[in-house]
Amino acid sequence: MGAPVAQSSRWLFGPVPDLFLGCGLLFGLVSFALSFDGGWLFTAMPIGVAALLVSLVSAPHYGATILRVYDRREDRRAYFLFSVVATLVLLALVGASFFEHWIGSVLATVYLTWSGWHYTAQNYGISAMFLRRSGIDVSGVSRRLLHASFTLSYAIVFLVMHAEPPSDGDPGVLIRMVPLGLPRVFELFVVPIVALAYLATTIGWVALVLRRGARLADLVPTLTLMGLQAAWWSIPYLAHSLHLEPGWVAFNWDLRTQFFVWIACAHAAQYLWVTAYYARKEGRAPRLGRYYGAVLVAGSGVWVIPPVVFGPGLGEFDWNFVLLLAAGINIHHFILDGVIWKLRHAKVARILIFDGARETDRAREAQGGGWLRRGVWAVAALGVLFAVHVKTESLLIAPAIQRGGDLDALAASYDRQSWHLKVTAYQRFVLGRAFETQGEPHKAIAQFEIAAGMEPRVEPLKRLIVLYDKSEDAGGFVQACDRLFALPGVRRPMSTPDHTEGSMASLGAFRDACLKTARAARSPYAGRRSDPTGGAGQDGIVRPRGGYR
Repeated sequence: MGAPVAQSSRWLFGPVPDLFLGCGLLFGLVSFALSFDGGWLFTAMPIGVAALLVSLVSAPHYGATILRVYDRREDRRAYFLFSVVATLVLLALVGASFFEHWIGSVLATVYLTWSGWHYTAQNYGISAMFLRRSGIDVSGVSRRLLHASFTLSYAIVFLVMHAEPPSDGDPGVLIRMVPLGLPRVFELFVVPIVALAYLATTIGWVALVLRRGARLADLVPTLTLMGLQAAWWSIPYLAHSLHLEPGWVAFNWDLRTQFFVWIACAHAAQYLWVTAYYARKEGRAPRLGRYYGAVLVAGSGVWVIPPVVFGPGLGEFDWNFVLLLAAGINIHHFILDGVIWKLRHAKVARILIFDGARETDRAREAQGGGWLRRGVWAVAALGVLFAVHVKTESLLIAPAIQRGGDLDALAASYDRQSWHLKVTAYQRFVLGRAFETQGEPHKAIAQFEIAAGMEPRVEPLKRLIVLYDKSEDAGGFVQACDRLFALPGVRRPMSTPDHTEGSMASLGAFRDACLKTARAARSPYAGRRSDPTGGAGQDGIVRPRGGYR
């Protein structure tokens, strides 16, 4: 065991911020509060709270990686293979996904599978950092046991995730996670074996370092991170595999997708905590407030600008685009993080383990980039303005309009939000039903047409058929019927007559057949919202609660 370092250098910012942010104690307190009294606080909490946290915490952590790699010429050159070549390849794959959706599903599957390992690797790296700062040996058997503990924790996640059968997608959702469909034997026998090995390696590592003379107080950060890893990944997936029903919201599989936003924000806060320390020691962030502003701008630009650019072409919310955007950004983030934060790199170790600062002359190196760099920052700053606009519109303006009952104003708000791809087919359907109840069929038709165009479902088409029939719009009625008959599971009762030349009798028979079919049609997706992530959850992208009616 190496000689212990000074007590004051065991922490980055101090024991309280390090344990609460870096080791996840704050997440533990939040998850306890959300699980209190049956989880009523979690279910009653407005969805806007999680959305705001994603904007203020999760988005900036992507910006921290961007600054670390692209802001300085020396870093861009050092990581050229990953910052430029790998980025261009990834952009090409994302572009190809618009034409070949299976490529997008592969990217989504890679992203959601890699996500758990990315979180695990960060927890392991921070654990190793704390141990080395405390002078505890992290080599040989000790290192292998510690690494095995975190790796086996993730192995449970991988096996359970890919033993899941592919989920039925909602109409229009073409890009989704596709599990490998591992044989049932993996979940029945292999997962329990891996879980026992995980427990054994964890206990074995603790016993080993204590026997070698480590103080329990020095292990507190690592033990806390091990508990955090189990809470984020091992326990929920193992409980799901064993068909257990833990009472805590954090472990409840049915709430996994919604709760994952809190896990993602805790991971992001952890990342911002360590990158802020690194940036300050390196000399590029003497003031943490200014550093946070920079990463907020960079992260917001990455997430907000693409929907604004492509939104007018897509017209409305598109799950395929949103999941593809998340996959592209996160895979890029995972690739870069995998190469820039290795503790075996001399510069990273000097700052994160030995508290060494960079040389003054290199810290003052010119940023480079000139007008191009300033232009990129200006565009990214627009992302913050767009983010403020859409959050204000969706979290303040639209809810206030809904409470006031002004449906026309709500429709206008939805039109503005559609530029950011924030309005779903379900929201349009609900608005259409409200117009219908209010006795404004033409406005209801407009909303149902948008909803049916976004997701070809039974529910909006049935309403269109009824409303077009009442308004005696033969053209709209026939088109709505044809669209209904084209849905999976709906049988076409007769061929479509040419209403411009056909007899009134044939049109009448078609009308009766269409109305009868519409009354009997039932959507296989009614009453639920399928999750294109296969239950894996993702950073801040969660389907709204509720079902069609």
